[in-house]
Amino acid sequence: MKRYALLFASLLLAFATAFAQDFNRTDGKGRRQGPWRDYYSNGQLRYEGQFKNDKCKGVFKYYDEQGNLKATNEFDKSGEKALNKTYAANGRIIATGYYVNQKKEGVWKYYDAASGQLRLVEDNENGKVHGWSRLYNPNNGVLAEETQYVNGLPEGPCHKFSDTGVLLMECQYHKGLLDGPCKSYYPSTALKEEGQYVKGEKVGTWKTYNEDGDVIAEETFGEQEIR
Repeated sequence: MKRYALLFASLLLAFATAFAQDFNRTDGKGRRQGPWRDYYSNGQLRYEGQFKNDKCKGVFKYYDEQGNLKATNEFDKSGEKALNKTYAANGRIIATGYYVNQKKEGVWKYYDAASGQLRLVEDNENGKVHGWSRLYNPNNGVLAEETQYVNGLPEGPCHKFSDTGVLLMECQYHKGLLDGPCKSYYPSTALKEEGQYVKGEKVGTWKTYNEDGDVIAEETFGEQEIR
C-alpha cells in the first residue's frame, strides 16, 4: 500500500511539474514565450496572458486577491499599445482607454461604479493629463467642470457649471496654480464676483455684486504684482 501511495505521489509531482512547464517559459535568448501567469502570496492568480518574443500578445487579464476580474489589456500586433478596461468589484467598467508602452495615451473615460454614469473624460499624453479634463455631474451627466492641462498640471482656462449647464465660474491656471482673472456668476448668469489671482492667491481688489449689478462688497488682497 505504501508503495502505491509513493507511486501516486510521484505521478502527481510529475504532472504538476509538466503543467508548470507549460507556463512562464523563456527561450534561449531569455525572451518570454507563450502563456504566463503570476500569483499573489495567497496563491490567487494575479494575471494571465501570452507573450511572443517578450512582447505581450492578445488579452491580458488581471485579478484582485479575491479572484475578481480587475482589468483587461487587449494588445495590438506591436505588443506596445493596449486597450484597457478597468472593472469595479460589481463587474461594471469604471475606466477605459489606451496604454502605449505602459503609459496612458489619448482619451480616457471614467465611470461611476454604482450607476455606470460617465464621470470624467481626460486627454493624456505620455502618461500625463495633457489637454482637457472634463468632470460630469453624476446625477444627470451634464458637464460640471472643465480644465485645461499641460504635462499633468492645470494650465489655462477652467470653467465650472451648474446642474443645468449654466456657467458659474471661469478662471485661469498657470503651472498648477490659479493665476489670472477670475469671475463667478449667479445661476441667472449675472456677475457675482470678480478679481485676480497670482500664484494661487487673491490679489488686488475683489468685488462682489448683487444680481442687479450693484457692488455689495469690496476687498483688497496682497501686495503681489498683478499681470
